Amino acid sequence: MPSFTVERGAFAPVTTNDNITLDANTAGDVMKVTAVGLGGMLTTSTGYRTRWTRPTTAGSGIFTALTEGDHSPGYATPLGRAGTFATAPTLAGDPAGNLLALAWNAHGGLAYIALPLASPWMIVNGLAQAQISCRNTDGTNSNGSNYHMTWEE
Repeated sequence: MPSFTVERGAFAPVTTNDNITLDANTAGDVMKVTAVGLGGMLTTSTGYRTRWTRPTTAGSGIFTALTEGDHSPGYATPLGRAGTFATAPTLAGDPAGNLLALAWNAHGGLAYIALPLASPWMIVNGLAQAQISCRNTDGTNSNGSNYHMTWEE
């Protein structure tokens, strides 16, 4: 099963759009999120909060793709996609629907969560919104944070 990683850093996150959206955009797409991470590089203590959740309404409009890294030789192009939408996904009010939410300090704080083998976060085209959103509820400093998601297809 091929796996892929996407990272996003060196940008200014906003609380009204995703840092990363994973999207099973084509019929038959099945994605399993196996790990997520985040890290900060601010020079002063600054509280951030980041959540991973399933949207209640899928993102739409122009999609800006992020470049994935592939873990498996011979499988360099994922079926699903990772990036951001011009019209952000609609999320339930925090904390409703959270798969994971972390309050953290962007002054050097970091987290890497490897999900249990028996309990990855599934994204299936045609079920629910076929997306998972990573979005900050707090923390918007330019170039102060980075975000990571790994998935299998």
